[in-house]
Amino acid sequence: MDDNTTRETAPITTADVPSAAPDAAHALPVAVPEERGPRAGGSTLAVAAAVALLVGLCAGTGAGIGGAWLLLNGRAALPSKVEVVPASTDEPVTAAVVAAVGSIVNIDISGDTSSTDDSDGALPQGHPDVPVIGQGSGVAFRQAPGGGTYILTNDHVVEGADEIVVRDTAGESYDAVLVGTDAETDIAVVEVDRKLPIVKVGDSEKLRVGDLVVAIGSPFGLSHSVTAGVVSALARSLPDFGDDDSASYPLVDVIQTDAAINPGNSGGALVDRTGRLVGINTALYSDEGANGGIGFAIPSNTAMRVAEQIISGKGVEHPFLGIVGQTVTREFADERSLPASEGAYVVQVTRGTGAAKAGVREKDLVVGLDSTRIRSMDDLILAVRRHRVGDTVTLKLYRSGRLIELEMTVGQKPDDLESLIGTEGTLPENHP
Repeated sequence: MDDNTTRETAPITTADVPSAAPDAAHALPVAVPEERGPRAGGSTLAVAAAVALLVGLCAGTGAGIGGAWLLLNGRAALPSKVEVVPASTDEPVTAAVVAAVGSIVNIDISGDTSSTDDSDGALPQGHPDVPVIGQGSGVAFRQAPGGGTYILTNDHVVEGADEIVVRDTAGESYDAVLVGTDAETDIAVVEVDRKLPIVKVGDSEKLRVGDLVVAIGSPFGLSHSVTAGVVSALARSLPDFGDDDSASYPLVDVIQTDAAINPGNSGGALVDRTGRLVGINTALYSDEGANGGIGFAIPSNTAMRVAEQIISGKGVEHPFLGIVGQTVTREFADERSLPASEGAYVVQVTRGTGAAKAGVREKDLVVGLDSTRIRSMDDLILAVRRHRVGDTVTLKLYRSGRLIELEMTVGQKPDDLESLIGTEGTLPENHP
């Protein structure tokens, strides 16, 4: 396989957690955030997660980090109640907050204990196992049967959680149960047996670059914090988002915003000027692991589609063609004598998939899908993911210098995808 073949899922690497001092084995554990995210070009794509807190560092190390994260004194120093008094206003941010903030919740999780075997060096050898706790945000989006409420959040917020507690704007806490998750889209649904205000959902397809948006969540545990900005870009692809599971997809078709998104904002709301939900905050790009003016949110249309499938209990569909390939550059095209200097070059066709059944071959050059022009593998992934399983699409591709069209059916991503890829056991980058 060509060295330039990109991987659809570059494994996410856990950022280094400062090691405890040598005598920390008997110190009182202090909660500090677990930084997560792969590094690329000296910057970090960090999941704005949960403020995932790994307990077990010594008091001295924890004090240095904990002070920066405003967590040393627990929640005692943080406000426990937020009161918004609706009023007539010409301020669009204020109006958006008044409309939406009642539907935003803080999410506290606790999970399995961390030990020296799985703590990536955060705990000194021989340190007793300690619990992992975390914080994130969520959005009440639908009434549940029996008078409860379904809440949207991120998969990475509730991953590994044994207990989930939801806290509303009045500071009231409710136990929540996990309805289901989908790691591919980083969406999860939890349920509480209490009726909460339901957010109004907007149409993320109608967003425009430059539109005002407001992020509401609990960065660093600061419940119901509000930041504002604009839509910086649409249809972004985050190939470095994910985990070490090589069969995961990248996060595609996300909203980029300069509204401040920090650890703890994950799962919270991105709303428009009317307070309608247009995205679920999920990641940030930063050198320091905190807001650098580049944040990302999952479009509300995607989040709602996945959430409804989770609630139905039938599983989430992931549109899939079965083409492994790489983006064509001018240099690559010249080297291979290709008839076009852009597109998606087919390196491998996954057996048994729609692409294989339609007759797609290695060395084909895909330049279109229906009416969408394909300039890169990211374009192809995005075009596929915007269809539904079972849709019929037409691929436009060059084969041996001749432009042809192939009709094919969008399939469901196989559960045993790694075994279908081949003997390497990993997915080449950008597998749609």
